[in-house]
Amino acid sequence: MTVMEPNAPAPGTGPVDDVEDVAKGVSGAGTEEQGITVAEGSSPAADPSAPAAAPQDLGGEMPPTAEELLRQINGLPGGQSWYGDVASEAGDASVAPRPIPMPLPFPLPYRAASGRYRSRPGAFQLELRVDVDGRRPLRRLSGDYYRVSGSTTSYFGSWTVDAVTARVTDTAVTVVGTARTTWQTTFTVARVTIPRTRIGRPAAAATIRWFTPSGASGATYVCAWESAAFRTVELEEDCESGVTPFASYNTATLPSGGPARTLTTAGAFGEAGIQMVDTGGANVVRAPSGHVWNNASLHNAMQRHFSRWRDVPQFRVWLLHAMRHEFGSGLRGIMFDQQGPQRQGCASFYQVMGERNARNLREQLYVNVHELGHCFNLFHSFHKDRMTPPLPNRPGSLSWMNYPRFYNPGGGAPSGEAAFWAAFPFQFDDLELAHLRHGFRDAVIMGGNAFGRGAAFEAGDEYGDPVSDTSGLQLRIAPAEPTVMLGTPVVLNISLIAERSQQIDRREQLHPKFGFVSVAVNRPGGDMLIHRPPVKYCVEPELVTSGRAEEQPVSAYIGYDGSVGHIFTEPGTYRVRASYTAPDGTVIASDVVSLRVASPRNEEDEHIADLMLGEQTGMALTLLGSDSPYLAAGTRALESVLSEHAGHPMAVYARLALGTNAARPFAAVTDDGDVRVRERDLSRADELLTEAIDASRGAAGLDDLTVYETMSYLADCHQAAEDTETARTMRQDALELARSKGAPDSVLRSLQE
Repeated sequence: MTVMEPNAPAPGTGPVDDVEDVAKGVSGAGTEEQGITVAEGSSPAADPSAPAAAPQDLGGEMPPTAEELLRQINGLPGGQSWYGDVASEAGDASVAPRPIPMPLPFPLPYRAASGRYRSRPGAFQLELRVDVDGRRPLRRLSGDYYRVSGSTTSYFGSWTVDAVTARVTDTAVTVVGTARTTWQTTFTVARVTIPRTRIGRPAAAATIRWFTPSGASGATYVCAWESAAFRTVELEEDCESGVTPFASYNTATLPSGGPARTLTTAGAFGEAGIQMVDTGGANVVRAPSGHVWNNASLHNAMQRHFSRWRDVPQFRVWLLHAMRHEFGSGLRGIMFDQQGPQRQGCASFYQVMGERNARNLREQLYVNVHELGHCFNLFHSFHKDRMTPPLPNRPGSLSWMNYPRFYNPGGGAPSGEAAFWAAFPFQFDDLELAHLRHGFRDAVIMGGNAFGRGAAFEAGDEYGDPVSDTSGLQLRIAPAEPTVMLGTPVVLNISLIAERSQQIDRREQLHPKFGFVSVAVNRPGGDMLIHRPPVKYCVEPELVTSGRAEEQPVSAYIGYDGSVGHIFTEPGTYRVRASYTAPDGTVIASDVVSLRVASPRNEEDEHIADLMLGEQTGMALTLLGSDSPYLAAGTRALESVLSEHAGHPMAVYARLALGTNAARPFAAVTDDGDVRVRERDLSRADELLTEAIDASRGAAGLDDLTVYETMSYLADCHQAAEDTETARTMRQDALELARSKGAPDSVLRSLQE
């Protein structure tokens, strides 16, 4: 269990026994009464994504004896029931509305219980999805938890119940099931109670209570009704000049399966329980006549024209209506966004389906929904085995995600394109519907998991992407060099920007070693790690008042980790992200940036990389040199770089570490406990550090912030040695260099101080 998890009872309350035998209440034998299906417990061998057997609508009435019957079914001792005291929970969840002040010849129907509910913000906020009645009910529950910290709200984790038991009375709907979760918890049994209200009256809140399988009580959340849609996605549709984008299609125009209706792209997802909201930000992409798109240009167009694009997970998606792709006329559409956070953009091509006739309109609808389905992380029906984890292929699926020409239901039944369209009901299949409505958030959200994969890159310690942020703070990061040779010490520039005057940590304390900023790295092999500085300072926050729109930058060497050693050990592209925890608990996440590590170009490069990637070398670089015998191999490696490869660009880092170490005293403790101090060697320090500084005054060498810090540190060392004049000259030199390079005011103030 995590240190703080949302299903557990609040700290200090402790769990209490609510039911003596939870297992009996969840896995009782299936039964059905008066239109109420009580599903059997799911088997471990069953497909967890498979829906329960198609249930009856839950709108029917339960006879007065249902409570006693369900108690017998569940086998709970002492007359206890998994469904609890429905009347009391209904009273807690909402206040019964007043009667309609006019006589009616018959009672109005009850509202559907299915839809999306949301709790008030606390330590956690829950988005709850109930799917037990209404259109194509799957008899599932699911939810996403968001952590609320200060002014930020960030994703924490998801859970889903694949099959539920349900009970309906005149007063409430009660749903029970066992959840799968993205985090470790013992509180896995969910009980949701929703008071029944009639059409025309306010929707009631849903109360969810968590239990352990043995019956101990966990957390309780009261969630207000939010929407009949299970999820809401913002859709921005841009159009290439000269293209008439799809508007709608009447499914009765040509023979097909399913009821006749007029469908738009958004309407097709609406039938699946996904609300597509038009952002109103559509642009015309003015491409030259005869323009041919490729994937790189599409990605650039998305970033330029998608008005709400960010390189983070968000329920926002871009659809471009274009004319042609370099692949040729056989390509009707593409989900092209597979760089960085993926699945945020797709395109439809009208080269061979632009003429407005029934067949083309049908194909335009199909292509648009199909490509957007990929953005929700849905694979082709005939490619399900390529997902991670794989599922069986379903070539006989009558789904938006199948290819009509690949349709093959088997058993000698008609197959192929004509058979598909004749039977196609214009919908997703049940497993896809379960994914759209109840898949774990990062497996569904655009920019979450990589296409087809079940593992997301979530950087920034345990915090995900902010859903809302009123902090007025921005965290920006950038590698000092976007491309480095293997073995080069990787330095990250970190900047905090305050949009308004407020209390923040002192600039120097933004270095990860102080613990207020956390850095995560996703390596080329796919593994992700949180950078743990080998030396971490436990300090009280030293708060300062930031100026409006003032930048507070620091640079940090992140190439060596306290747990895994060297991080950047192989050529390839690395993705880096950081988060900052402000004094009030607000968590600010940076965007994701990329860093490319290039292979050595020659034998000299290879030799230097071997020296710099030694384990002791990494620690010596972290400490900026050391006399410690335990790091003697690292020190020798740096000295070898300096003596054997003095003209190589990598030698500047050896000069920095060895020169900084020479500038300061070193205290060694003998076996007898005596402390022996090696005094400063300012002559050697001046030689090495001046060479490093001079090599970095232009665009090459060390990053600017490291240069200013080194010059200031060397001046302090001369001041400590009572060489005041040299110290003053060095500080003035540092200040003038920083001004010439346009350093932020906060840096200039630090140098002046």
